[in-house]
Amino acid sequence: MDYFLTLIIGGLLSGAVYALVGMAFVVVYRASSVLNFSLGEWVSLGARLTGIGVQVGGLPILAAVAGALGALSLLAIAFNRIVIRRLIGRPVTAIVMATLALGILMRAVSSLSLGGLPNEIPFPMTGEVWWWGEIPIPPARLMASGIAILLVFAVIAFFRFSRAGVAIRAIADDPQAATGVGISVTRYLAMAWGISAGLAVAGGVLWSIDGLGGFGMALILAKVLPVVVIGGLTSFPGAIIGAALVGVLENLAAGYLDPIIGTGSGGLISGILVIGVLWIRPTGILGARQAVRV
Repeated sequence: MDYFLTLIIGGLLSGAVYALVGMAFVVVYRASSVLNFSLGEWVSLGARLTGIGVQVGGLPILAAVAGALGALSLLAIAFNRIVIRRLIGRPVTAIVMATLALGILMRAVSSLSLGGLPNEIPFPMTGEVWWWGEIPIPPARLMASGIAILLVFAVIAFFRFSRAGVAIRAIADDPQAATGVGISVTRYLAMAWGISAGLAVAGGVLWSIDGLGGFGMALILAKVLPVVVIGGLTSFPGAIIGAALVGVLENLAAGYLDPIIGTGSGGLISGILVIGVLWIRPTGILGARQAVRV
């Protein structure tokens, strides 16, 4: 029983960070219907820049995070303005290919220019273990997951209660109507991309601290897509539910199935869950159904 609870708690801790990165994906898709397949490289670069700021620049971790956030936000806003805006009205595959190309470019440039620099992110209590009865709980993972949860609910509150959040939601619902009432679509879409970049930086830092691994494109395919597809591409609460399901089931599979069938059972379970959810409800658990006129 203790082993089962250990796996459940570990899965929920991982799921909190999955949810944060999933939010970065949902923010852009909800605002502009863009599937950002370069997000994994944003997460990777955000963590790398933060680590370099600490190790090479001698900055406190919060200052390093702020620097990485500023750099990636500028990149996100520029990409939206220079590339995405020019592809509006084109086939969705053109936008997907553009985001994939951006990810490849980011990986190549960061490897060439930053590859030899130390980028480990120091975090207090790394290596320590707390015990809840017979259940081990690493305090660094607990703190990282707690920060992720706070950021997730901060994003939900921003989109629900702030004027800018309501404006972005209005643009997502009907861009023409939003423009008609004086909302600047260009300005608020740039803000959505900037928020996504900020969440990617925070997710990358917490992902590193949590020891989850799998940066880059592999992160999107193996972790983020299952989370947002299961929960619903347009739903923030759905991302939380999807992240919790993926984190827990992945951990249970690793604990019980990996010793029997070998490594990789977590990804297998996630894939089966995605197919099952899409079969029953193609929009995801909490995804909005689109009205179709017949």
